[in-house]
Amino acid sequence: MSSHGPDDLQPWSIAVTASMTSLAFICVCLRLLSRYERKQALWWDDYMIVFSMVWNLIVVVFICLMIHAGMGLHVAEVGVEGAVLMAKYLVAAEVLYVYNLVWTKLSFLLMYYRIFHFPYFKRWAYIIGGFVIIWVITVTFLFIFICVPVQKLWYPDLPGHCINQIGTWIANASSTIATDLVILILPIPQIWKLQLGKVEKVALTLTFCLGFFVVFASVYRFTVLFSYSAKDPTYTLAHTVGWTVIEMSAGIMSACLPTMRPALMFLARSIGIRHLVSPWGSRNTTAGLTENQGTRPLDSSNNHLRKDSQRAFTRIPDDKLGDRDDWTPVSADASLRPDKCAAMVTRAMGSRGDEESLEGDEVPLHNIRIQTDFKRTDK
Repeated sequence: MSSHGPDDLQPWSIAVTASMTSLAFICVCLRLLSRYERKQALWWDDYMIVFSMVWNLIVVVFICLMIHAGMGLHVAEVGVEGAVLMAKYLVAAEVLYVYNLVWTKLSFLLMYYRIFHFPYFKRWAYIIGGFVIIWVITVTFLFIFICVPVQKLWYPDLPGHCINQIGTWIANASSTIATDLVILILPIPQIWKLQLGKVEKVALTLTFCLGFFVVFASVYRFTVLFSYSAKDPTYTLAHTVGWTVIEMSAGIMSACLPTMRPALMFLARSIGIRHLVSPWGSRNTTAGLTENQGTRPLDSSNNHLRKDSQRAFTRIPDDKLGDRDDWTPVSADASLRPDKCAAMVTRAMGSRGDEESLEGDEVPLHNIRIQTDFKRTDK
């Protein structure tokens, strides 16, 4: 029980900060485990989300200092010194917070850039990324110079002027929600253009829509902003800061959730669950196309395609498809690189034969490989 009475929000703030930060850290670890389990090298989106997690921990340090200074208690209990100290930590935490959101958004965009090989998609990734960078620079100046001089923020009687603090928070929250929505909606139209059944499309859509939890967190945090009161800042700020932690952690978790399937499969096997069924892992796309298009698997007399290598047609390789004019048969466990195979053109998430390439990813897109122009010749 709290020693400060029933209105004490410090236990709640500590519990929210510790639990959400731990969940975000676990998700990042599972993402890295997925890479390790697939024997894939880390790419820029992975480095960016790790950097965002480290940055998140720095923000949490300042939030803990705010709690230690008295955040969550009424200003009458904290006193002027505690309120001033909390306000100083708040300025640093605000600036670091918006940068944490930027690193997470950039990780999302880099992951999309790696998966979706449509020229206009990449162009939108550049546009949104550029807007996010400009936005964070602008917000940084707003948060630092919300009062001129800066000391007026915690000493209101000093000469100078301040802009509306809550208005600044609302402007920042609105931009955050808008960019989150654009980033999360961006891949959905392309998923529904794929030559897949409705079940697979819905499964993939849900995979990418897991990130909408961060939008919910941002929207709810937006509503909590209006509960702040300058008359009792140490107490009324606690809910806003708590939902700030939830928003940061939810963003990191949302960026990691689509990548965690290999790690979850690995952990399931480790505890004895041999068959982990998923909507996208229960069918073989190549086999389905064989049935629907009236083609048959090649027999063992064919020297170029063997039965034991057909499974590789449904796999996304662990690294970029190479630009090679030749093609050699591979085993079922090896990476297939048929960029210019005359017998088959393989398309994957927007790639056009040898014009584009798809870097392997742990996002469950390994069944979205569609055979076209297949010809069987009998000798």
